[in-house]
Amino acid sequence: MRTRSLPLLCALALLLWLGACTWQAPAPSQAPETPPATPEPAARYDFKVLPVTEEGIRTLYGWEGYEVRRITPFEEDYLVEYDPNDGAGTFTLLSWVFGNTGRRVQLCGMTEFTSYEITGPGQVRYSTSGLDAGTPWKGLPETRAVLVLGDENGQVSPHFIEFAETSEPAWLDPEQPLSMGFWSDGGLAPGGRWYQLYDARIDADGLSFSFIPNGDSAERFQSFFPACTTIPCFDTQYDPADRAFTLRLYNTSLASGGIGQEDLDWAGTGAYDGLYPYAFPEGGLGRDSHFLREVSIRQDGEDAVVTAKLTERAWRFTVRSSNLGGDAIPSFRLVFREYDWEQDER
Repeated sequence: MRTRSLPLLCALALLLWLGACTWQAPAPSQAPETPPATPEPAARYDFKVLPVTEEGIRTLYGWEGYEVRRITPFEEDYLVEYDPNDGAGTFTLLSWVFGNTGRRVQLCGMTEFTSYEITGPGQVRYSTSGLDAGTPWKGLPETRAVLVLGDENGQVSPHFIEFAETSEPAWLDPEQPLSMGFWSDGGLAPGGRWYQLYDARIDADGLSFSFIPNGDSAERFQSFFPACTTIPCFDTQYDPADRAFTLRLYNTSLASGGIGQEDLDWAGTGAYDGLYPYAFPEGGLGRDSHFLREVSIRQDGEDAVVTAKLTERAWRFTVRSSNLGGDAIPSFRLVFREYDWEQDER
């Protein structure tokens, strides 16, 4: 008898094979990629009406909570001095505003300006008192020149600096009193930091001073260190009648006692080991120099006072500070120079 099972088995096998095959759907069409957004420019373009006007500047800055102190036009642009604290502060900012597009570029940090002038398109030269909003410290007066980078349509990325800045050394007339150091309520604030004079000497072009902690007590020794070591607060006076120059170093002793080893270990540096008790002699600091005569130092209450006679060559002076022994021995120099036509007549 002939079997008919083979064709049936073949048909079943074909169906099973077809069922086992994986059905692959066509790949879905991909949506076009959204192009990355253009980075926001670091410059600000917030004026609603162009070209920019002085009235528009005062209106926009007022909306932002700023008090406009002064607007200086230059061609189609403006230099704006403003107080970001709506008139509550003594420090101000400078911004350059492009008139045609409204691009704004902040030129500096908050500081106390003594003068400023426009020297070209997007170029400003300014001088400060030495005070800024960042620290309660009065330094040397500064003169800086800033240049806006890019034009009125400059696309500046958020990570790009919008201006370039250069600074000029400050050379002061000795007749101009100088105060440097911690500052509060319009004057020097020596506060609770105490110093021991480590060294004082006449240089070829001025005077050098360095300082270590006062060793009279643990409190005075440790007062030298909060945050970082600094030179003492000081000021200068000059009497042109007899050419007498006076430097007062506040809270500075010529001699201090023997602090204990425990306190020396507390400082975490070996810079002071074996120094205490320490004394710097009163009296003359050495032979006369090109700029200085009859230089001497003495103790006056809690302060050390240096007196000298300036020679006729001592036309201007500046201050340069540094730190010896890491952050352990702050120091500074008074540097004098002669009259220089290129510097003094430009």
